This record gives sequence, C-alpha cells and structure tokens, in this order.
Amino acid sequence: MAPPLAALVGPTASGKTDLSVAMAERLNAEILVADSRQLFRGMDVGTAKADAAARARVPHHLLDLVEPDQPFTVADWAEQSRALIPAVSSRGRLPFVVGGTGLYVSALVDGFDFAAQPWSPEVRERLADELDVEGLAVLAERLARLDPTSAARTDPRNPRRVLRALERAELVGERAAGTVGAAPYAGRLALIGLSRPLAVLDRRINQRAEAMFAGGLLDETRALLDRGLDPSVPAMTGHGYAEATAFLAGESTLEAAIATAARRVRRYARRQLSWFRRDTRIVWIDAGERPADDPALVRRGSDVVTRLALA
Repeated sequence: MAPPLAALVGPTASGKTDLSVAMAERLNAEILVADSRQLFRGMDVGTAKADAAARARVPHHLLDLVEPDQPFTVADWAEQSRALIPAVSSRGRLPFVVGGTGLYVSALVDGFDFAAQPWSPEVRERLADELDVEGLAVLAERLARLDPTSAARTDPRNPRRVLRALERAELVGERAAGTVGAAPYAGRLALIGLSRPLAVLDRRINQRAEAMFAGGLLDETRALLDRGLDPSVPAMTGHGYAEATAFLAGESTLEAAIATAARRVRRYARRQLSWFRRDTRIVWIDAGERPADDPALVRRGSDVVTRLALA
C-alpha cells in the first residue's frame, strides 16, 4: 500500500503557507512544495517562499531545485515528488503537498500523460502577457528553440497555436513525445482547498504586491540581473519580476509596477480557481477574513486529513 497523502491547494495569497505549517505541526507532516516558481534558486521574495522560521518549524522539500534559466518540467517535479513520498513516510511523517500549481498536483495524484495537452494557469497568463509586450515573432522563435518538431507543425502566424505549442513545450519539455506519466496515486488521499471571497483575496493580493516591493523584491531582481540572467527567460517574465525589471530599467514608475504586478496576480488567481474548482474531490475551507493559521481553520483542515487519509 502506498502511504497516505494529503494536499492543500488554492489561489495565490490565500494563506496556504501559514495554514500548511500549522497543519503540518498538528499532523506530524513534512511539506512537499507544489509551486512552479519556488523551485528556482535566488527567487524568494517574488515567489513568496516560506521563510526560515517556517522551514525551521516544518521540513520543506522541492524548493530551490534549479537556477532560473534552467529547464524544469512538470515531469521532473512529478518524478521527484513521487520519490520523496516514501522517504517522508519512512520517517513516520505524513507527506503533505502544498501549492498553487494545479498541474503539478494533478500529475502527482492522478498520474499524467505527458503526450497529452497540458495547460497551466500561470504559464498561460505569462505567455499572453509576453505576446502583448514582445510580439508573436519572439514567441515563435522561442518555440523553435524549445521544441523544433512542434514548431515545424505550428503556423507561426497563428497566435493561439503558437501560444498553445509554447505552453506545452515549457511544461513538458523533451518528455512530451510519447511519454506517459505514472499511474494515479494508489494510497489514501485527502485534498483540501483554501478559499476566500474574491474581494478579500484581491485585497490580500494587492497588499502582498506592495509588501514584496517594499520587502526586497527590487534588490532580489537586481541581484538576478547582475548575475547575468536574461530578463527574457520565463522565470524573469513572471508577475513581480517583470515589473521590477521594468522599474529598474527606468521604464515604469514604482506605483505602476506595483499596480501591474497586482493586476496580473489577480487574473492568475482566478485561473487557479477555475482549475481547482473542476476537482470535486477537494474539500474547501473558506477562511473569510481570518488569518490562515486561525486555530479553527487548522483544526478543520486537520480533521479532513485525518478522516480521509489517516483514519
């Protein structure tokens, strides 16, 4: 029998980190981070990684795996996460997947056919923004570098087809052709979603954007650029870093950079919600305006995990 597995999902800025750490302490768990941006080294502030205090309280895995300009696909993440589960369980702890990258969670719990047509709310949002700013020719050229076979089959004058092919190339990389992912997870499973009213979520997103710019995002972005990182690599065109880069280049005011980053994240959060709402197995916990580590929320989430995965 595969070990029991729990997962906490939800939109960005909903409070997953705070709730997951409190739940992990209660459940004797270790956290497997399911976030396609937090796996990059040197990108801490803009990706809202758990801080040192949280990591000291609960072990966190799948952070800081590669450099921002190194490829890392959903297939890579699924492989590493599946290897971690029995290791965590062997220590007498519960593997607890936490994050907002729905494609990663799906690849782990449902298995994944990497020859299929995956999509990711974050990648789709970012590529649409890049199309507006950089133009179709730049994205078609990137597709040709990443996946020449797919590029040869794609009309470079068709924005929708170029975006779709590029999205797939970024997500699955060289494993796209004829590779089939693992079977659905065989152990007991508890899926929890953390939700908030949209008005509350939007306010939290706006506050997070302001806090990131005030709390070191500009210095972090400057350090990445000083290392020679190309501003056009996908990791640097995500929300927050793109706006910080524009400000540092004198192409934007600070107020405009913060507003643009917040707007992009709000759109992204809605795409995340659309993704997760399709999964009827998720038990949703509405936090309202309460702190995510409110004892009642921690108890409710832990009870769901106990009932579905541990009882």
